[in-house]
Amino acid sequence: MIGVRAVCFDLDGTLLRDDHVDEVVRQAASEEAVVRRLAPGFVDEAVSALHAYWFGVGESPALSTIPTDALPLDVWEAVLRRHGVEDREAAEAVHARQIALESAAAVLYDESLDVLASVRRAGLRTAVITNGPSALQRGKLATVGLDGFDAVVVSGEVGHRKPEREIFELALGVLGVGSDEAIHVGDNQTADVGGAVGAGLTAVWINRRGAAVASDPHHTIADLRGLLALL
Repeated sequence: MIGVRAVCFDLDGTLLRDDHVDEVVRQAASEEAVVRRLAPGFVDEAVSALHAYWFGVGESPALSTIPTDALPLDVWEAVLRRHGVEDREAAEAVHARQIALESAAAVLYDESLDVLASVRRAGLRTAVITNGPSALQRGKLATVGLDGFDAVVVSGEVGHRKPEREIFELALGVLGVGSDEAIHVGDNQTADVGGAVGAGLTAVWINRRGAAVASDPHHTIADLRGLLALL
């Protein structure tokens, strides 16, 4: 692409595998259920609610009780409340456990390192723009040894989250490029595609699962290797 100087990447589902996340939530919820002697349905509901929150797939009664700008901690609190636990500290504890488990379980997609190396050899600057708590997202990066980015922008650190325009503008500012000089690659059609388009970046949707199109990306790829053909 002529004029491109930087490539921004989403983290989960783009550079990092996300197919283990439900199992991480299940483990954290199971431990909480044992400690508090909660009904078995608590575990399945927690998995369902967090899955729906992250991936926009499926329905969960817990999500109907929280605002649209809720965070994962709020989802845990809502599920616990449905099972009679009103203690915010309980939600904080199980959320912290989920963060620790998820950080330790982070795994790169097979092509991530090779693609990043190719992008950098082409002289392009690279960034990560990711939604999530600082401890979780930074922990994942540390677990897989993913570094060398010119910018890492984490929603939990900057007070803005995708698809808000501001989080993309913060990354562009650190990179020192204009929106028309940057590509953003991500798997979420609202946060990544919609956010990038709204901020003026070229949006590349990575559709690893053959999902139905519900957005208007500039380009669609099946895995990260497809990005190289666009550059």
